[in-house]
Amino acid sequence: MSQLSCFIWCANMMLDRGGQAPFTFDDVYAAIDRGDLVGLLLKIDDSGIIDLWARDREGRAEAEHALNDAAEALRCREMRKAGVGKNALCLVIAIALEAIQQNFSR
Repeated sequence: MSQLSCFIWCANMMLDRGGQAPFTFDDVYAAIDRGDLVGLLLKIDDSGIIDLWARDREGRAEAEHALNDAAEALRCREMRKAGVGKNALCLVIAIALEAIQQNFSR
């Protein structure tokens, strides 16, 4: 879960600074389809925390799998399910929260 939380922290920090995502919704889903959302999200990793754990192949693969499943639950339903439709940083947060909910709720 801590790996998934890293995405939320990084996106939240960028949002708080008034930053715009260096990618679009389409970029997020293209990365999901390639199985490399973690690679895309390294663009918002000012702290280096994602880069640090992403070097672990097994942990990265587990995170990619969880993020892929979460993204598929939201794809084309972002506004209805998560209330996001404009800011790709908010989409990242929604995907990570969905992944946490899918994998860690009882």
